[in-house]
Amino acid sequence: MGKDAFLNKIAGFQRLLLDTNTIIYFLQGISPFNTILNPLFGLFEQKNLEAVISVITETELLVGPLKAGNQEAVTMVKLFLHEFPGLKVIPVSRQVGQMAAAIRAKTNLRLPDALIIATAKASGCGAIIGNDHTWSKINTPVAAMPEVILLDLYVDG
Repeated sequence: MGKDAFLNKIAGFQRLLLDTNTIIYFLQGISPFNTILNPLFGLFEQKNLEAVISVITETELLVGPLKAGNQEAVTMVKLFLHEFPGLKVIPVSRQVGQMAAAIRAKTNLRLPDALIIATAKASGCGAIIGNDHTWSKINTPVAAMPEVILLDLYVDG
């Protein structure tokens, strides 16, 4: 569909939750995703749009660099999450935990996924940006589940 279709899709939202793969694609400049993520992060940087991530995503982003002993990458991830304008890391609260339990009970999603979706709900996000096709196929009604916008649908390749 392309960059314009992606930007039109997110135009109606004020706050988005970013899944782990979205951050990885952006930080690593992975093509073809960079064609839509660079403009998206530009909107966050200009504070025209708010981004949130779950502390679960922060954890997932740090595992690879820590496992590899890459302190430079660990520092880069921490700096990005702490300093990037328009981006907020949301901790897991009891409310988020209880929402995640309900989501997991209805969908059988893994606990980290349920926690990330619950974070989106608790934070008032209208949509989740990511590439987890499992989330977009949830057909069990989950009260007020944010829309899942798959990056794959907006890039060629």
